[in-house]
Amino acid sequence: MDIIKNIAIIFMSIFFESFPFLLLGSFISAIIETYVSNETITKIVPKNKVLGSIVGVFLGFFLPACDCAVIPVSKRLLKKKVPINVAISFMLASPIINPVVLLSTYSAFYKTNPEIFWYRLILGIIVSLLIGIIMGIIFGTKEVLNGKDEECTCNHCHSKENHNHKRSIKNNILSIIKHTGVDLFDVVKFLMFGAFIASLVQTLLPRNILSFFNNNEILSIIVLLLFAYLISLCSTSDSFVGKSLLSSFSKSSIVAYLLLGPMIDIKNTIVLLGNYKKSFVFTLITLIFLITFIASVLVVKII
Repeated sequence: MDIIKNIAIIFMSIFFESFPFLLLGSFISAIIETYVSNETITKIVPKNKVLGSIVGVFLGFFLPACDCAVIPVSKRLLKKKVPINVAISFMLASPIINPVVLLSTYSAFYKTNPEIFWYRLILGIIVSLLIGIIMGIIFGTKEVLNGKDEECTCNHCHSKENHNHKRSIKNNILSIIKHTGVDLFDVVKFLMFGAFIASLVQTLLPRNILSFFNNNEILSIIVLLLFAYLISLCSTSDSFVGKSLLSSFSKSSIVAYLLLGPMIDIKNTIVLLGNYKKSFVFTLITLIFLITFIASVLVVKII
């Protein structure tokens, strides 16, 4: 009974920690759908993949969203015909470099280990850029979203002429509410399943297994990459868990943990699979693990 109780407590904790940010992401997504036309997006996003990915990272800083919240936003950007590299760089960068996460990372590390703060910020930007560019090259203009766009049933749909038509405040509000609900419903069911899987892992995974590999630098990086993926913590709180692991693991492995967790974990893998094609998701996950591992190994040479 204690195990079931712990699973329930952790599930509720993960779900209610993530849900407000998911709601925020759906709300931002709805605002983008209501107010930003395809033509506007086309004008402001550079066609060059490197410059486009830089714009994606830049957006990630100014749209404070956790790893779950960015998924509906990135999905909406893709529906607005934003290039894949831009949407992916935004989706990966925002949970690492947005002001809320930077503040929590600063609070956890800056007084004792300021280098960890800077590595998370700088490498978060670099890794997001690289993965965005590579995903853009691999998938190009291919369709990567599951299913078709939801059919618009309101009087003011999102064609070019309707974007050029001046809508009333009332219609704008109704449109935002409608699309917030649609995006939230699309994602929240996968969040619930992901939170359940993560709660099982947190309850049943023996913590002493982590310290078994901590004497080997490379193995410790691999262990904490897997730990970050399985434990599924929100990026606003993972800094303090990372700080608690410093006594048992190297700084480079802590950096690996702080980089990978916000970009991918069990929870948002399931959310991604509910919204994106499987080949796209598995390619993205492979690149995140591979490039984060390489970046963390390079940190070993510096620290």
